[in-house]
Amino acid sequence: MFKHHQEHRAYQEYQANLAAWQEQRDAYANLVSVAETYAGESSPDIMLKPGEAVYATVTKVALVEDRQGAGEWKGRSQGFSIPIGSIHGRSIRYRVGSSRGHFQQGAPTPTAIDVGTAFITNQRMVFQGGKQTRECLFAKLVGFQHDDATGQTIFSVSNRQKPTCIHYGPDLSDWFDFRLDLAIAHYRGTVAAMLEGLKADLAALEASVPVPPPPPTD
Repeated sequence: MFKHHQEHRAYQEYQANLAAWQEQRDAYANLVSVAETYAGESSPDIMLKPGEAVYATVTKVALVEDRQGAGEWKGRSQGFSIPIGSIHGRSIRYRVGSSRGHFQQGAPTPTAIDVGTAFITNQRMVFQGGKQTRECLFAKLVGFQHDDATGQTIFSVSNRQKPTCIHYGPDLSDWFDFRLDLAIAHYRGTVAAMLEGLKADLAALEASVPVPPPPPTD
């Protein structure tokens, strides 16, 4: 009876692992298909340059910058107090003297300063918000960094002192990362190399399909 229960449990675990593997495999196969066939598209929401195409459009994106936090005085007050009168028999005193200490600046805090739409093309990243517009040209791109846990990307370009950080949320992290990588590959002419890597990863994934256990005996 116990062996029968173990067999059924092992087969249920296999089916769950197989379903998870199949979902991952299909998603990766879709990436390969997109990399092979997708060459961007036009958009009425952004003025495109000659030869430029949009590879990703994300709405409700936050533009994030560090803002100085609230500061505070550090130290203690010295002096003495003198009576200046009374109210309803209660003495009111005024303290005179000087404060010995210093004002400590608040720590910089990442703050959303605008909300808008981010466009990834094969030439640049553009943020269009209600207050701010930022452009990061791939020709001036020094580097970029993804934070998949929070769902944001930081772009560093040579013509801007501060990096540009956009936040789109963790649910879009994988999709945004891939579309940005694909757009940059088209800009650099390295799509074939990117596709080769994707196909190699897919082949390795397909080789790792879960092995079924012996079927349970009735």
